[in-house]
Amino acid sequence: MELCEESARETEWFAAVTAATGALGPVLVKLTALLGAEYKLQEGTRRDIVSIKSELEPVHDLLGKLWGREDLDVACTDWMAEARELSYDMEDDIDGFTLGLERDDGGFIQWEATDSPFKEFMERVKDVSKRCGKMQKVGDTICNSTKLTTDPRALFLHKDASELVGMERKKEKLIEQLQEHEMVCIVGSAGMGKTTLADLVYQKIGDGFQCRAFVSVHPSPNMTEILGTILSQVAAGAMSAGTGSGTKPAAQQNIVNDKSISLSEKSGTESAAEQNDFIKGISTFLSDKRYLVIIDDIWQWEEWEDIRKALPKNNLRCKLIMTTRVRSIAKKCHTEQGAHVYEQRFGGADAARLSATRLSKSVEGTNAKGLSTKIADMSGLPPYYFCPLAVICLSSAWAESHVQQGDDGEWNTWASHVLDDGFLSTPSLKPLVQSLCLGFNDLPVQLRTCLLYCTVYPQLNGIAEGLLYKECLVRKWIAEGFVSEVKVAEAYFDKLVSMNLLHLGMHKLDPIMRAFLVCKAKEDNFIAYDGAGNSSHAKKMRCLSLTTDRYPDEDVLSHTRSLVVSGQQCRLDGVPLKAFKKLRVLEIKSSRLQNIHLVDICGLIWLKYLDLMGCGHITELPREIGRLQNLETLHVEGTCIGKLPTEIGKLQHLRTLDISGAKVRELSCSKDKNPLLSVVFYTHRSSGQKLKLPLCNISSSGGEEVISSSEGKCREDLSILVLFNHFGERCEVLPVRMLRVAGRHMKIPQWVKLDLRNVCSLDIRLCKLMHEDLEFLKTQMPNLQALELRFEVLPRELVAITGGGFSKLKTFYVDCRLPRVITFEEGAMPKLKHLEFKFYSGPATSQDYSMGIMHLPSLKRVVFRCSEYYTMDGPGISATIEVVRIEAAQHPNKITLYVNDMEPEVTIQKESEERKHIREQREQLYRAAERRAKRDKNNAAGGIQC
Repeated sequence: MELCEESARETEWFAAVTAATGALGPVLVKLTALLGAEYKLQEGTRRDIVSIKSELEPVHDLLGKLWGREDLDVACTDWMAEARELSYDMEDDIDGFTLGLERDDGGFIQWEATDSPFKEFMERVKDVSKRCGKMQKVGDTICNSTKLTTDPRALFLHKDASELVGMERKKEKLIEQLQEHEMVCIVGSAGMGKTTLADLVYQKIGDGFQCRAFVSVHPSPNMTEILGTILSQVAAGAMSAGTGSGTKPAAQQNIVNDKSISLSEKSGTESAAEQNDFIKGISTFLSDKRYLVIIDDIWQWEEWEDIRKALPKNNLRCKLIMTTRVRSIAKKCHTEQGAHVYEQRFGGADAARLSATRLSKSVEGTNAKGLSTKIADMSGLPPYYFCPLAVICLSSAWAESHVQQGDDGEWNTWASHVLDDGFLSTPSLKPLVQSLCLGFNDLPVQLRTCLLYCTVYPQLNGIAEGLLYKECLVRKWIAEGFVSEVKVAEAYFDKLVSMNLLHLGMHKLDPIMRAFLVCKAKEDNFIAYDGAGNSSHAKKMRCLSLTTDRYPDEDVLSHTRSLVVSGQQCRLDGVPLKAFKKLRVLEIKSSRLQNIHLVDICGLIWLKYLDLMGCGHITELPREIGRLQNLETLHVEGTCIGKLPTEIGKLQHLRTLDISGAKVRELSCSKDKNPLLSVVFYTHRSSGQKLKLPLCNISSSGGEEVISSSEGKCREDLSILVLFNHFGERCEVLPVRMLRVAGRHMKIPQWVKLDLRNVCSLDIRLCKLMHEDLEFLKTQMPNLQALELRFEVLPRELVAITGGGFSKLKTFYVDCRLPRVITFEEGAMPKLKHLEFKFYSGPATSQDYSMGIMHLPSLKRVVFRCSEYYTMDGPGISATIEVVRIEAAQHPNKITLYVNDMEPEVTIQKESEERKHIREQREQLYRAAERRAKRDKNNAAGGIQC
């Protein structure tokens, strides 16, 4: 689902907390709610609310307009900071006021003795509102300003291309791919050299085309101007090279002149009619010409669609190259337009060589090698996500610092300064900063807020400490108030991955992106790191990331809303947890937190999110946990907690309980069942231990209701996602969606067959797949949509999937040490779309083998992951992949084949002999006509023929 569709479904979009507006959105929503009939307030309080709301609404709008602008003066930034600080203070007080109201006939009442809590804010609100009127002129100027027409990186990106290590090799590879494909899409994150690579290819083969154009697109472009630039460039090339057969020179010139006049008369404006005129003009002009067009840096799919309409398909072997940072655009180009996707990568060795080349001009050889390795490590993530633009800029920055300051090896001090404070202000880093700003500023405000928040996790030795786990981060964004729905938050996360802002698979921020974001977060006092003041506006720290025992005064901590503690260096011995009175989010990872600290934590009544993952010294949760009535998410993964207190069942807002890796073997609840608990993660992988699951029967034990299994005995080790409609409700089978059975099993456990027939997803490791077990999977699990079979022992015979059963299965994953283990027969898995294999090694075999994927009528995708490090060197593996490639070409569907991380290939059903003969005849006639035309005109285009 597209991000815009998800955003449109946000029921409380106006209430989002953002780095731009602070908590002003939620404040306005809560003030509106207080004016409703549900709240019986004193007249003076209602008057204050109405006045404050009217004053703050234009402030909220203007903050959204101004945030992120680079050309704001000090008065404007001071005002924005004050408005955000006001919003946080007001939300805290509104929540406290609402909590103090008494219930009365289904509503809430404010007794006469209670003063209006808003009087103390009136003066601050009026001051912010008055200054807002003065700042409004700035906002109007920004809204009326014309769009950017030149890319600020343009002058830098095309310099020193010869110095970029490995570019010659990549250029030749890309030219080879152009010989086989009409269109190639280069995808990669900012600064990876996409533009430089495209330009090298353009310079190498451009003379072989009658017309050519190289056009860069910036975010939010004027498409009329972009199309006009394309037309002027292709026309200039045609005029200088001579005209092709068809359109006469006079007609060509008239088309260009007409469009150029139209563009100059209406510069800065655009309309659908004007765009259509340009699209028709370009298409007409290029209809009989062989052209090369490179469109650099596409940001939105709609922009590419407009450009693609203008570039006709004319069977003259024209070539297109498009570059983009957005993975989803590249994927769409591949699936919908048949483009070949080339992922631009840069390895650590190449990064070190590039740095050494740059440093050799100013640093002596004995030091250059060690420094180049350190700079390379700063510039990205292994194995091949290093940023060449970052390498160049960092090398230049070090060289300048070394010369100007006489820095004699104080690398750590310099690197710390660049990555923590000086990233935006270091002159040599300006091209890199501009490149990162383009992508960051193009994001919606909510997405920028979520991305900035990812920096709360530290990086050690230049690399982010851990993965950004999607499920945890999504819940935190919701608890922070950035988003209100899980689906929207998940769409945000996926968008950040698609934009190459979070690395695919690793879900990490690379050091350069994190340094950029940290400086941005400090500018707006959005996050404080290790208690250090962020800016001149840092009067209070609303979000605090701690990795050491250094922390601010208690007065500052009393306003902190979010606290993340990471690493063993922060022992929390002296951290006054009681001081965090307004805390909403608390995450403590792998610290030395003790049981005694939890009593203080249970006094933080505003907590919505509590994560104690990896706190191995925690052995129990106190009964005071029941005081956290606002708690929505509780993670105790990796702790030594063996039993949960019954007070857990009294947490009426709890949605997520994660006891993965803990020692909990039994979950009990009080008589006051919690009907709102919707998601519970259970994981227990400790060898030889049992986990008593909350299944069907309810038995009484010492005044508690203990939920136990229907068989009255413990289950084997498993990992399970359980969805409850009513906590402890009696049911015929366990109401689960996904079941991951940990450990190894000789066959499918009996308890799975008895209680878990209705799961939608099953992941299990078997020593042997018995015939009766295969039949059970096929016919007795009617809801199964995803199946992962992991073979611990290689089957002696092929596992034949026959017809009948698996009526809903859409995804099938096979993990086996050797290939050639599965075969499909007619009627097998009628709805299967995704087939994936993981192999480890395998010798070649002389036996004929057919996988039979032609019997899978709905198949769309086949994926191979080979060996632990995903290589495909084994002859048996290569042979199996070739078998699937041949069968895919015979399949009536267009099958996409993925092999490890290589670019996907699309196989289409082979053409008949008759169609092949007709196609070959047409190609021969075309080549003969082309030779005659060249001979008659004697002006054939030279250069490399793609």
